[in-house]
Amino acid sequence: MKKLFLTLAFLLLLTAPAWAATQYYMNTAGNDSYDGTEATHTTGSTGPWLSPNHALNCGDVITAAAGTYAQSMYPFGTVTCAAGNNVARLTCATFDACKISVTTSLDVGMAITASYWQVDGWEIDGNNTSAQCIVIESTGTTFHNIIIANNVITGCGIGGIITDNDGAFSMDYIAIIGNAIYGTSGGTANCASGISIYEPVNTDTLPGTHIYVAGNFSWSNVDGACNGGNPTDGEGLTFDTFSGLSYTGQAVADNNMFLANGGPGITLGGNGTSPLYIRHNTAWGNGLTNEVYCGEFISGNIAATQEWLNLGVTNKADCVGGSYVDYAFIAYGTVASTVIYNNWGYSATATNTNVVGGSGFTFGPNNTFGTSPAFANATTPGAPSCGSATSVPNCMATVIANFTPTTAAAKAYGYQIPGTASIYDPLYPQWLCNVTLPAGLVTPGCLTGSSFSGGTIH
Repeated sequence: MKKLFLTLAFLLLLTAPAWAATQYYMNTAGNDSYDGTEATHTTGSTGPWLSPNHALNCGDVITAAAGTYAQSMYPFGTVTCAAGNNVARLTCATFDACKISVTTSLDVGMAITASYWQVDGWEIDGNNTSAQCIVIESTGTTFHNIIIANNVITGCGIGGIITDNDGAFSMDYIAIIGNAIYGTSGGTANCASGISIYEPVNTDTLPGTHIYVAGNFSWSNVDGACNGGNPTDGEGLTFDTFSGLSYTGQAVADNNMFLANGGPGITLGGNGTSPLYIRHNTAWGNGLTNEVYCGEFISGNIAATQEWLNLGVTNKADCVGGSYVDYAFIAYGTVASTVIYNNWGYSATATNTNVVGGSGFTFGPNNTFGTSPAFANATTPGAPSCGSATSVPNCMATVIANFTPTTAAAKAYGYQIPGTASIYDPLYPQWLCNVTLPAGLVTPGCLTGSSFSGGTIH
């Protein structure tokens, strides 16, 4: 009997992980001198932390209690992740109940300053100051494996969720999933947008999706000015100058809604050789103030890009006082090895597509241009109020319903309500398959297989 017990114990030792995930706690009344292992302080050193500035292992979780936390929540602690396939998680105990209120201009609500972190369930309000809500900004090193999910972002004049570079250092393996980003970018100090991915840098050259922007709702982000000049940004999402640091990683924008932003719904510009996949996005009423191009989907000076199953609808003939025509889809400059096919685009004034200069680009087959999808109730959403919701998609249920096509043939295009069961999806980042995401943000794509519905990757 003793021999059997020892044998079982040995087998368990062989199969057990080198370390087990640990549950930690944060509280607005916490103290970083405590050990973080209890939700409330009783005696001694046990009790909740005040910040995430602690060394952790991948798989560890910090659960933050509801409350208003100090602005500029950083730095984040170093996370040890030997296998490189997980993150430490900073999650709010109740969705949208952990808040950061930014009151100082040129400040930051939350700065992610280390690799292997996930932040979910928070609300960051910039109070219409010249601030950044969430920023991933390199400081002499390249950060990677960072997830921003299921957060409510509003009122920051220098942008909603931003990645930036520090000389030759930047970021890689970034996932921005299921966030609500509203009313940012109105400041005049920077060129700002709802979601901005700027000049990433390779940490490796492995295949598969490195940068993943999916399931987000980004609306009414209107650039106040660009470096004190005219507004040129204010996009719902921009993949900006990937060629700047010679980035080659694959990036995906999938199943997002971009509504009534100052700039285009999505702008792709200068990606170099980084493969871009743009799928199942809904864009409506964008291009309110942009001084360069206005419209829904703007693709310029790009290569190796595929766009399909997107739904772009303009709601006006022009923008910026009649200076620019409003289009559903625009391609400009050099558009090499790019296919824009099987999309749905509509403008009531017949300005469905435009090709500006470049190398003789033409839109691909099977696009439906010129037929209205007849949204159920297309109207600019107001400020989000998610306090009684359980997640961002739950909070945005009315917006989802309003922008559901009633034209039967258009229903397969644009944003689709995520499924709960995992499917085979070659665009889904496999590095996300070991993390714990809030349910319902995106359809997980972790099954193996050989085919998927909705299109063909060329």
